[in-house]
Amino acid sequence: MYPGGSTVVVRIEQGDNRFFVSDIGLGHQEAELMGASSMYSRPARVIAEEAGVRFDNQAFFVLETSREELPSAVVTIANCSQHAVMRAADALTEKTFEDRKTKLYERLVRVFEPKVVKKNVEIIGASHQKWPVAAIVSLPGARPTVFEPVTKHPNSVAHASMKFSDIALSENAPQRVAVVSDRRELGTLLTVLSRSANVIEDNETNERIRRLALAA
Repeated sequence: MYPGGSTVVVRIEQGDNRFFVSDIGLGHQEAELMGASSMYSRPARVIAEEAGVRFDNQAFFVLETSREELPSAVVTIANCSQHAVMRAADALTEKTFEDRKTKLYERLVRVFEPKVVKKNVEIIGASHQKWPVAAIVSLPGARPTVFEPVTKHPNSVAHASMKFSDIALSENAPQRVAVVSDRRELGTLLTVLSRSANVIEDNETNERIRRLALAA
């Protein structure tokens, strides 16, 4: 299965007693549908080289294989296609997260002022683990406030919750704010995230953001 839920398809063409095996470019097409086509070819070439198959910037293929080797060739092509799409999806997720961090920082600078907002800060939790956070706002007379973008993906919520929980137990713990696109998209995961941080949306009002940063 591709990350989006589609089934990986492999095409087999027979000529005499030899076979041509390909994903007919469906991996590339899947990445394109996800908006990650520009992030597909580079990992795909590496994957093809490691697997000993060919890649023509669109499709993975084995030019010629015997009947005895056909099952192995089919599995190899299917795995290559799936792994390349997964790599592209991961790269897209990372880029999206970095874009959201940048937008969040720019928003905080507009709400407050540059001198009280720091981007990409490390905070040590109660476990002595160093946690990277997107931004931290330090206002006079108030505890620092950590702001972190979180997606609706369960892994993102789980990671953020673990991070916030460890930070919350540290001495002089900063306040914690998780920023999501839409609270409704989280479903029951909203309860999980809310246990360790205040949860706001990207379009939250400036006044609410100020109140959170000024809370005792």
